[in-house]
Amino acid sequence: MPNAETEVATAALPAQLSGATFWWQEGRGAGEIDLSVRAGEVVTLLGPNGAGKSTILKMLSGEIEPQQGSVTIFDQPHGREARRRIGLVLQEPSTDDLMTLQETLQLHGRLFGLRGSTLQRRCDELLDSLGLGDRAGDRCETLSGGLRRRLDIARALPHEPDLLLLDEPTLALDPDSSAAIWEALSEKVSAGAAVVVCSNDTAEAEAYADRVVIVSDGRVVAEDSPSNLTDGLLHDALELDWPSATGDDIAELERWHGVGTVLWTEDQLVLTVENSSETVPQLFQRYGSRITGCRTRESSLRDAWFQIVGRPLTDSREDQR
Repeated sequence: MPNAETEVATAALPAQLSGATFWWQEGRGAGEIDLSVRAGEVVTLLGPNGAGKSTILKMLSGEIEPQQGSVTIFDQPHGREARRRIGLVLQEPSTDDLMTLQETLQLHGRLFGLRGSTLQRRCDELLDSLGLGDRAGDRCETLSGGLRRRLDIARALPHEPDLLLLDEPTLALDPDSSAAIWEALSEKVSAGAAVVVCSNDTAEAEAYADRVVIVSDGRVVAEDSPSNLTDGLLHDALELDWPSATGDDIAELERWHGVGTVLWTEDQLVLTVENSSETVPQLFQRYGSRITGCRTRESSLRDAWFQIVGRPLTDSREDQR
């Protein structure tokens, strides 16, 4: 008989993309994506809007078919059975303002075959778990943005999906709503579900992701745990406003003791350093008023992104694909 290790090793992956490619007419999209998603983990697709994250999510959800390569859900091609095991949260809320919260969840539960007391129990549990129990009879039009987003999450969960796909689930939310959403997601992960999240929030990815997939210009350029991606960065990061910096200045800084990576944008330098309290006085002593601003923080996944991709992770809203 197979032992537990064998069963785990041969268990079907919740999702797998093999060379999956889809390019939109305007040239954006994602190409040659290889990605395996395991049960009981959070995978964050990290990148700016327009990098290709949402295209990857659309291929995983079955909304679009790859032009090349393949997508499987629990070792099966997309179809009715695969869809029953997926919970999907899109970036833009899509609730009906005239329906109550309870009606919204009941409708989506029925779409997945839930009926009677089972459906009622699941709706009550979800509303309570996301802090919406006292609003069950209210119309969706009365909800704030944060509460509406919580309802979006609840709506994806009545059928207890094994794979959750979420596009920017906490974008522009207040801390309480973000915490409630991640608490609900963490419970699903603890129960064995797989979660794939699109995000451009490095702090959130560092806090919650088991694995971060860095997506840039439609390609996967790095993939690892947050701790491994940030391993090797020095403890502190300095953000310097320095419009007049030159290549010679950069070369000199790279030779300084206690300075790691030096990354240069159009008018800003980002340095990782051993000790900012020692480096900052040296910088102003050497370069004086040429540096017009300085901010210090602990180095993070944000700096790892900059180092890997070669430019800062921006928060553009120009393209959602």
